[in-house]
Amino acid sequence: MQESAESNTDPAQGTTMSLQETTTDTSGMTEKLPAVLWNEGEVTHICDTAAREEEIVLYLNGREYLHIVASPNMLLEFGAGYFTAAGIAEKILSVRIDDKNVFVEADLFPGAGPREGFAPAEKKGHVVSELLITPEEIFAVRKAMDVDVWRQTGGLHCAALWHDHKIIAVSSDIGRHNAVDKLIGFMTLQGIPPGECVLGCTGRQPKGMVMKAVNAGIPVIVGRTAVTYPGAMLAKEEGVTLIGFTRENRFTVYSHPERIAGFPAEEPENGKGTENNGELLLSGWQYDKGSVKPAVDVVVLEDTVTLYLNGEKYLDNTATLESLEELGAGFFIAAGITKKIRSVKVRDADIFVEADEVAEVCGKMESAGGFCPRESAVNVEGGITISPEEIFTVREQINTEEWDKTGALHCAVLYYQGEVVYSANDIGRHNAVDKVIGYMTLHRLPAGKCVLGCTGRMPHGMVSKAANAGIPVIVSRAATTSTGAALAERSGITLICFTRPPRFTVYSHPERIVGLGYEKGI
Repeated sequence: MQESAESNTDPAQGTTMSLQETTTDTSGMTEKLPAVLWNEGEVTHICDTAAREEEIVLYLNGREYLHIVASPNMLLEFGAGYFTAAGIAEKILSVRIDDKNVFVEADLFPGAGPREGFAPAEKKGHVVSELLITPEEIFAVRKAMDVDVWRQTGGLHCAALWHDHKIIAVSSDIGRHNAVDKLIGFMTLQGIPPGECVLGCTGRQPKGMVMKAVNAGIPVIVGRTAVTYPGAMLAKEEGVTLIGFTRENRFTVYSHPERIAGFPAEEPENGKGTENNGELLLSGWQYDKGSVKPAVDVVVLEDTVTLYLNGEKYLDNTATLESLEELGAGFFIAAGITKKIRSVKVRDADIFVEADEVAEVCGKMESAGGFCPRESAVNVEGGITISPEEIFTVREQINTEEWDKTGALHCAVLYYQGEVVYSANDIGRHNAVDKVIGYMTLHRLPAGKCVLGCTGRMPHGMVSKAANAGIPVIVSRAATTSTGAALAERSGITLICFTRPPRFTVYSHPERIVGLGYEKGI
């Protein structure tokens, strides 16, 4: 089985805390959260370590450019790297920080104006490099990403930068995009030649992530997890050596193997991809304990979809091209933009949504991996209860065959009246959840009687989706963040994470779970 991008460790156990207490870690990257652990019928109060996230405001050449959710460290590097990786800045002139405001002065590429909503990076270059690395150095990059904060929280991505036969910088962030941006910024500010660098990342490598390396001029990416078909094709076309599924003794190379000592110089056979029983296959060279052999992996195809609201273009989004009606309806409900969908029509990759009571939402806000929704001011009500057995049923249903095959697809499910009534897959966990919320909306199911299950982490932006939709219970197999747990508490949502039979951890409103002893209130 392939390791997922959200592969997390179990929450740490410690001293007893009340469900209202929090303490900030001195590093600023984590917080201690009170929680309730269910393990084979035994209930324990624990003190868990969760990642922190904050809203950062980026300014470009004196003008406010973007609000983005990120971990509050390496902000100088983040500012420089964000605009470089996005193909906006040709040269960084200066970066300064005032609290959580990052001011960047830069020479821009021609035509690099304000973004339109949540836009992907644009290609600005082609990578040419004679760099040669060894398998041992690839494993060193992989090892550098196995940092304590990743293991402690299960909610932070990590990236590593290699130069001159050694690791020179490591970053962590709630979002894999941000972690990579920080290291590209470090490289840029330090004046390190990008053609001599290797970039490691714990997250998946779709087209948007590979684009960052292309724009920065970095010739080698070492990924701990999966790649997508468009990501591999971009790497092949633009001169990047793309390495995925890097484990202790093996890895797979999907493009430009000539930069790795001992590998054939030829591109893998069938490099353009083949179809097999509806599955998209991608060839590569696999290194396994010293031997190199051909390999074929099942990969994901993502594309750009365009959302329209009441006749006007709203934003472009990267998604998997299935369940687009549900995606359109769910996006605007989950984002807190509307409470009522009148109609949804799909034409190719264009989604046209008509809605009532449209709210104004800042279109320059990014969450960790998606468009950041408004925070609902409404307390979620729902008299439903759920048993540990039902929680594990939801967990079993989100562990889909597609997830296991590709390592790149997130899954979300809707649980209603004792069964999973709908499931959705997507390259992004935000999209998968939007599709489930869209199904619930289009089929007029009562939100207060539903449970949302998801493979992905639950930061503030993801919990906001459930709050805006009115869903009272979330079951995730991954981690939450401190702000995600706090929002769940404020919004009246029962937040259940690290769901791995026979145990799970509850961060808010445990009274809805049968057998925890909170049925009559905290």
